[in-house]
Amino acid sequence: MRLGVEVGKHTHDVAAEHGIKGVPISADQLVNEGLDKTLAPLVERGLQVCQIGAFGFNPLSVDAEAQAIQTETLAKAIPLAAETGCPYIVINGGNYHPSGFGAADPRNFTEASLQRVAEALMPLLDSAEKHGAKLSIEPYLKTAVHSPESFLRLKELARNSDALRCNVDVTSLYNYQDLWAPAPKVEQICNGLAGHYGLGHVKGVALKDGFHIHVELAPITEDRTDWSQMLRLMAPHMPADSWLILEHMFTPEEARVSLTYLRQAADEAGVSLE
Repeated sequence: MRLGVEVGKHTHDVAAEHGIKGVPISADQLVNEGLDKTLAPLVERGLQVCQIGAFGFNPLSVDAEAQAIQTETLAKAIPLAAETGCPYIVINGGNYHPSGFGAADPRNFTEASLQRVAEALMPLLDSAEKHGAKLSIEPYLKTAVHSPESFLRLKELARNSDALRCNVDVTSLYNYQDLWAPAPKVEQICNGLAGHYGLGHVKGVALKDGFHIHVELAPITEDRTDWSQMLRLMAPHMPADSWLILEHMFTPEEARVSLTYLRQAADEAGVSLE
């Protein structure tokens, strides 16, 4: 698997220090600054694009004005994706709550919501098919795409477009019991999305003390996921043009520890991280 990293403002330095090729860019930057200016800092350090983030595109958002801007940006980014060397543009799975990923709305979890997402995506998927781009849903418990089954239903509604993919991001789909014993959910996700993979995302989540359920991002060393299990299940289905991205790290030191931990898990799984 090709490896990418995201460490906020430290991303490029960490990638260069650890010999990692993949780093993300944003669709906003690509469209507003242009291809050459966006890629220049990467080219300078021998890095490659592993993901084009368009997380602000939310096909269920009730903020019509904001979504019109996001839709225009995504539409302009699609023809440029192939020129970056990375076809994957990552988008929200659909949330009536305007926060996108910060909160939820009960309307998200209905057949009607998936139908609306499909309708919004179809012209963009047509363009993606034409330009060799792939729109990869970021699945999340709070959005319309909150399980392998909901993604597969969306793909059916979107005429099974090959340009529609889904990130494999297991911790984003954990419920309370999964946080204690995630292995069954990891298997369900990795096998359930086989044949539909976009990117692989690796990030830790962990329960925090509190009266009710409280979960936060955490280093992967504090997460209960067996990362070797996840890598072993993912490996046969990762497309050749895809990337595994270790994300949501905050400091170079956390990145160093987490990368060592992930590489050990890869060795256990018999998976090569390049």
